Amino acid sequence: MKIKRHQVIIAALIILGVSFLAIGVFHQREPIKYFAHSLRTWQEADSVAGYPIPTAYDEEGSPTEFKITKFQPNLSTMSPMELYRLPTARGFTNPDSNDAKAAGTSLVLFTGNPNGYNGKAVLLGHRLPNKSIVQTFYTGLTEIDVKVGQHVPRATTLGTGGQLLEVRAGSSIDIAKETFGDVTMNSQGKPPAPNRIPLAEFFSEHQLKEATTDPLEVIRQNELEKARNELDIGVRFRNKASDRQKGAVKD
Repeated sequence: MKIKRHQVIIAALIILGVSFLAIGVFHQREPIKYFAHSLRTWQEADSVAGYPIPTAYDEEGSPTEFKITKFQPNLSTMSPMELYRLPTARGFTNPDSNDAKAAGTSLVLFTGNPNGYNGKAVLLGHRLPNKSIVQTFYTGLTEIDVKVGQHVPRATTLGTGGQLLEVRAGSSIDIAKETFGDVTMNSQGKPPAPNRIPLAEFFSEHQLKEATTDPLEVIRQNELEKARNELDIGVRFRNKASDRQKGAVKD
């Protein structure tokens, strides 16, 4: 079968177009993320329109007064690329060290200094095996060792100091604190964030069942080993050590 010239040209144009599209997708700039700014007031910062937010409580802790939101909040929402790149975490471990560590395999969504917290903060995104999304929020860091857009394996140290503060459900959340009168939105007290998952409840349901190595960590270690071999890093030292051992045996 003879291929005609115009067919070759069309095929070449299609391949060229797909190539440019792929380059554009993987080299697009990270979108600016705006955290914790509602359209009007703090009442709209952490709730869908029409959701009643308690603003006063009785002695037993039951809400007595409410504020009804009027506008959809302006939350930080994951971009389509972040949703696409979000890794699946098949188990979580509750960090218990002085340095904040990733509770599960994740994508770094935010690093910085959101309003209302001491020190720096890191926000990680995780996809659960059932395809739902959760985000873990770490605060109190003095230094941050990860970057936005980076995949990190479970138990990766995110920086110096800090701790896991909370877990939130969904791809759109608000983390910064805003105070109105006697109420502080996003505090660990009341009113609670509608999508906040209690830590004990979350780890009870999603605790890592077996202490296996994170697959992402295995991939990263293999890539590092491959890079070392290609650059001949460590090979000369291993050869010298082997030569010294052989010399010692001869002696």
